[in-house]
Amino acid sequence: MAAATQGRYSSSDWVTQYRMLYSDTGRNWKPYHQDGNIWAFPGNTNSDSVIRHDLQHPVIARYIRIVPLDWSGEGQIGLRTEVYGCPYWADVINFDGHAVLPYRFRNKKMKTLKDVITLKFKTSESEGVIFHGEGQQGDYITLELKKAKLVLNLNLGINQYGSIYGHTSVMAGSLLDDHHWHSIVIERHGRNINLTLDRHMQHFRTNGEFDYLDLDYEITFGGMPFSGKPSSNSRKNFKGCMESINYNGNNITDLAKRRKLEPSNGVRTFSFSSKLRGSKGAYIGSVPLCVADIHVI
Repeated sequence: MAAATQGRYSSSDWVTQYRMLYSDTGRNWKPYHQDGNIWAFPGNTNSDSVIRHDLQHPVIARYIRIVPLDWSGEGQIGLRTEVYGCPYWADVINFDGHAVLPYRFRNKKMKTLKDVITLKFKTSESEGVIFHGEGQQGDYITLELKKAKLVLNLNLGINQYGSIYGHTSVMAGSLLDDHHWHSIVIERHGRNINLTLDRHMQHFRTNGEFDYLDLDYEITFGGMPFSGKPSSNSRKNFKGCMESINYNGNNITDLAKRRKLEPSNGVRTFSFSSKLRGSKGAYIGSVPLCVADIHVI
């Protein structure tokens, strides 16, 4: 992805420095970051030359906003701009806060030393269980939103005397109910965990002495499994969108698309869409942009 600017044709008007914001809704905007900072792009020195900047990392958005910071001392703000995008296919599962998508294990029990779980989500809700799995030996793993923060709860088990307390809870991020896409990567090897949220990684070790995660029957995405017990349904299910769900090499999104997985919690269907991001935007040749609108303010 890249952005290019040019001054107003045959004038003394051009922008010498600007910032770029992006949004999915056109209401909540995020600034583009580079090298850990809100980035200010160098602009033009005259009205004719084209200055292009290739972004270090792409952004997925519907709207782009250009904010001039400084401009020609001989004139005023004048800007022609073009954004170079990329094709991006997205299979999106839309959770309504009721449906839960279970991935059932081939064997009734799943005992793992290593786990890799990745997904992307966006929501306007501050509470909701993103995924959950548990075992009869006291093991569990739950990823959820609490007060718009990401919380990972993990327990690799307790012994028969209850003297080993393995519960571990880690929190990451804030304001995650902003209806923007957020990416999650969870990598576990024994008690060592890497939790990455939007490229920011936390490393930690779980409490207790066990290395294996023992889960029974299934792991559910979008909420807790329905058990019929009132106490088990106190947590809210996730309401929003998820894409690129992958559990230990199993493409959950693709399995759902091919109807290899069936939703539970008393519903028969959930909303699923497959689309090319930015297909409503402008085109450069035959390549659609990742954005639909460009604002200059």
